[in-house]
Formats: sequence, C-alpha cells, structure tokens
Amino acid sequence: MIEIGLFAVTNCGGPLHYAVDIKPDYAGIAVFERVPAGFSPGMAGVMAWADLKAILEVPPTFGNKAGFVDLSHNEALIPDLPGMDAGALYKGRSYIFADGMNGADEIVDYSLLDIAVGQGAKPLSWRNRFAQSAREKVDVSFRHRAREGIANALVVFLPFEVPFDQARIEVLCQTDPILLNGTVIAGRIDVATIPKDGIWFKQFYYSAISDVVAVAPDGTVEVPFQLVWTSDGSPVLRAVTFKLEADAGYLPRRRVTTDANGHGVISVEARGLVAGDWIAVKINTEHYTAIGKLRIEVVA
Repeated sequence: MIEIGLFAVTNCGGPLHYAVDIKPDYAGIAVFERVPAGFSPGMAGVMAWADLKAILEVPPTFGNKAGFVDLSHNEALIPDLPGMDAGALYKGRSYIFADGMNGADEIVDYSLLDIAVGQGAKPLSWRNRFAQSAREKVDVSFRHRAREGIANALVVFLPFEVPFDQARIEVLCQTDPILLNGTVIAGRIDVATIPKDGIWFKQFYYSAISDVVAVAPDGTVEVPFQLVWTSDGSPVLRAVTFKLEADAGYLPRRRVTTDANGHGVISVEARGLVAGDWIAVKINTEHYTAIGKLRIEVVA
C-alpha cells in the first residue's frame, strides 16, 4: 500500500510559492513568484491576499473544465501573501477535474498526472506523464522535464483511478504551501532525502510477477501472475484490466482482468514453435508497457 494525502516536498530551492486545493473531484494549484523588498508592481497592480483568496477558493469552470490555465489577475502583486516577507507576484492557477472534458484514457488506472510550471513561472495545463512519454518510454523524471523545459509543481500518483482526496499528491515547494478550502498536509519530505535517480514514482506503483512455466510445441498453458506493490512486494488487492502483447506464439485473449486479490491467469498457445523456443508476454496498462513480463519455455 502507499500513503495517501497531500505531501509537501520541501527545500526544493525554487523562487516559487504555491496555494493548493484538493477535493474528491479536483486538484488545483496557484503559483506565486517571490519578489524582493521594494519591488514595484506592474500594470496588473496590487491585490490584497484576502481578495485573491476568495477568488482562488472557487475553482475555475470555463472551458468545460478541460484544463485550461486560469490567468485572470495574473501578474498582480500580492504584498501580504502568507509566508512571503515582501509579497509575491500571482502567476495564475491550473486544475485537474475528474469530471471535466478529459480524454477517455487520460485519467485511468496506472496514471501519473502532473501540473508543471513553464516559462515565466506560469502554470501549465495538466497531463498524464505516462501517456505523454509512452512512445519514447522516458521513465526518468529529470529527462522528461529537461526535454519539455518545465519544472514540476504538483504530482498526482494514481496506481488506480480514485478520487483525488484518496490519492497520493506531492507539491514540490520551498516551504509549506498555502492550503485552500480546508486542504491539509499529510506529511513532509525534505527533497535532500529523495534519491536523484529520477524514478521516485515507481515505489507508488505495482508490477506483475510470475514463475517461468513450460509448454509443449503447439500446446497451450495457463500462466498465473500476481500484482505486487513495488515498494515492499506485498500483494495488490484490486481488480485491474491489462493489455497483453506476445513476441511469439498466440494469445487467444489480448486483455486480462485480475480478481479482487490482484491475481490473474493468461492463456498462451505455442503455435508453430519448437522445443528450445521462448515466449515472452508483456503485461501493459493503457500507457505504460511491461509492468510485468511472463516467460514461457517451449519444451518437448
């Protein structure tokens, strides 16, 4: 199992400050950029934090909640922003809506959703990172961000499709974020304690494991597998549907659904194969390939 709730990954060393709003049907973040003492406001002027807070605590609804970034009042100077000595510039806000105008495969089991910050410290529209990098199979987060020219702000780990308040969400911040609408912090992680290998996310997901089995030439075999959490190897107690892909032989069914205990069985036929051949069956999600690979040896 994984811990759920909002986790602040602190001491990230950036000039940005955030306000976070998490509810069952949405997750949102507002972005602020620190300013030095004596900073002069631009054309957007000055806005009191109480006035902006009242706006931020009502999620945006334009664009059928499709993920457009709300830039109203952006670049306004908020001189009394909590946690900032000299205030900050408001840069806009971005939200993920479970019931918004989303693609059919965007919020699904085995997803990783993020809201990043781009040029000018402005928040970007949310996206499913696994879907974004599926073709290139870019696992490491540093490479993903480098090629896109972005910095992560809010990450939603979804091994299963669940309401956002039942997911693990991390905000990458320098200090604790401002919390909107009763949002609470479940824990804090100093960024210095996170391994720099770029695969921090994997511990919050699962894999499929199985013993090597044998099959006779042109024979059929039933191959059992079990879903286990990557972090500790404990069984995943959940029904999940996967896509199958084989490099040899034949799969009568290209989809498999585990039972409530995370246990599944795949039927494999060794058509046209001879003793000494091997069959590898990859177990894939909608966007992530090979969360497991079953190996079948063809023997006489």
